[in-house]
Amino acid sequence: MKRNWQKRVKDIEALAGIYQRYPINPTYKPRLSKPWQPESIWKLFYRQHQAFNFSKSCKEDVHIFALEKEGQKKDIAFGQRIYLVTTHSELWFYYHVYFCMNFYSRYYVY
Repeated sequence: MKRNWQKRVKDIEALAGIYQRYPINPTYKPRLSKPWQPESIWKLFYRQHQAFNFSKSCKEDVHIFALEKEGQKKDIAFGQRIYLVTTHSELWFYYHVYFCMNFYSRYYVY
């Protein structure tokens, strides 16, 4: 019993040493591959006036995009919108990544 406990303590100490040498990185916030660019802005709002108020308070050149909310079924939309506040370059970056991911996963088998 004591040997088993000592083995567990050694294993935990070994793992602690690995985590100290290679710490887990904080949450990734992309800056579109240019570190001198401001932090990314990607905010969703359910009310249009909230999106406009937020965009007025931003220092960066942001734009408001309207997205139609999908219903329970993919083909049905209820006419509700979500408002996205972001920059053109950031929207294009994520749209391009999303489009490529869906295109390749649809036509290629992994």
